[in-house]
Amino acid sequence: MYERFSVSWVYYVNVELRDGIVRRVWFDSRPVREIVRSPIAEQLREDMREYVRGCNVDFSRYTPDLSGLSEFCVRVLREVRRIPYGKTMTYGDLARRLGTSPRAIGQALRKNPTPIIIPCHRVVGARGVGGFSEGVRVKVDLLKLEGVKL
Repeated sequence: MYERFSVSWVYYVNVELRDGIVRRVWFDSRPVREIVRSPIAEQLREDMREYVRGCNVDFSRYTPDLSGLSEFCVRVLREVRRIPYGKTMTYGDLARRLGTSPRAIGQALRKNPTPIIIPCHRVVGARGVGGFSEGVRVKVDLLKLEGVKL
């Protein structure tokens, strides 16, 4: 079953699910046409609403679709899911933890199909916020929403 919804924030946070798996999260100036039927989609919509209100929400109960990603990307994204709300980790620290380079970490994060569910915005540079597939402004806004001092 295909489902999707939008949550209004500074941007619209658009979410797409298929058979209870979160396939994609993206930010846009326009909402998607909502199709929500399952309890998991309804719960995720409510959790996203709480999150954009500044609440600490645990998204670990939701399964992101990581099919088509390399084993390395999956390893990186699983590690990123462990970074707590309101905390950050540098690309270098994550690279040392996984035995790779900061550049490789950045490339893996760029392929994250489900920002917020997999909080790649919490990975920052040693001397700045670093990049973000949805744009640095969105990353900064997400970090501020979580109370991170930049």
